[in-house]
Amino acid sequence: MKILHILSSVNKNSGIANFVMNYYRNIDRENCQFDFLVFWQAPKSFNEEIESLGGKVYYFTKPGLKTYAKAKKELKEFFSAHKGEYGIVHCHEILVAKQVFSAARKFGGNPKCISHSHSSILSNSFLRKIRNRILIQGLAKKSDYCFACSSQAAVCAFGEKILNRKKYKLILNAIDTDKYKFSLEEREKIRREFNIKDELLLGDIGRLDNNKNQIFAIKILQSLIKDIPCAKLLLVGDGEDRQMLENYVRRNALHNNVIFTGSRSDIPSLLSAMDYFVFPSKFEGFGIALIEAQANDLCCMCYKTLPKEVFVNDNIFTFDKNSLPEEWAKKISCNLLKISRRETNVILLKTLGFDIDVGTKKLELIYNEIISR
Repeated sequence: MKILHILSSVNKNSGIANFVMNYYRNIDRENCQFDFLVFWQAPKSFNEEIESLGGKVYYFTKPGLKTYAKAKKELKEFFSAHKGEYGIVHCHEILVAKQVFSAARKFGGNPKCISHSHSSILSNSFLRKIRNRILIQGLAKKSDYCFACSSQAAVCAFGEKILNRKKYKLILNAIDTDKYKFSLEEREKIRREFNIKDELLLGDIGRLDNNKNQIFAIKILQSLIKDIPCAKLLLVGDGEDRQMLENYVRRNALHNNVIFTGSRSDIPSLLSAMDYFVFPSKFEGFGIALIEAQANDLCCMCYKTLPKEVFVNDNIFTFDKNSLPEEWAKKISCNLLKISRRETNVILLKTLGFDIDVGTKKLELIYNEIISR
């Protein structure tokens, strides 16, 4: 069977693109083959890997107020040219899903249509939130199936009633759990790279932006070094907030305590080097970084409001949204013994369905079920 995935891009820095690629690499491609229809060409993309796996990447104009007619024409042309080729259209961009499904059903041979929600909020902006709510009005009815990475993301896109309907499927953001096991060898290697000896090391992984809230992580460290002066913070990732964060670090003389690594591919090794994983993200559709950290048996800290699916074990401290950095710092300084023993949560994560082999088999079964119906 062939499945067409609709994404904004196949950018290597995109969480959704990484999610789809993780499944694509592990799925039985003799049974399920993926193609991609995206809005724009990213400078660092998965195009080459997709082609090596047997897939293709196509482009169309993102539907909007000024581009609606152009996008409609391009979708008509695309699905007319590929009529009957795709048994499933799997749309990860819920704001354009209805328009895509309309074209697919009319010109593409009437494939089954899946809308997939990856976020627990529609926007940080009040006006955009209203606009987006209008755009997804009735989306559940227009979708043959409704997928989501968490119950919060499902309710956000489809409403609370969807949770009790057969068309709803929870698709966890699965990982290669064995890859994220704690490694003493990798811990020592990364600590040598950044000249970290026995210092307490906090870490945060994610795009440097307002939602991920790395400024709060820096303020946690700022409070913590009053009691533990040699404590350090490893900020892994890049993004539009980097300059602002670096300026704050300089102004507050924290340059010896905060390390910016930029984008890295050796996430499991970086997790092994850390002692605490601080994740003050304001909202998450899921929060894959927390799953990776728990697979590494890191002690984690985050807000209580994150999706319930990410709270796998009891090695997590949670805080109210109005909590202060000082409260997080105090919790760390009072629980230093908790970091001395690192085991593995891999078996637990596999049991709960977070392993990519388990997740892939589940998704493949769902695709087969959809096609057979």
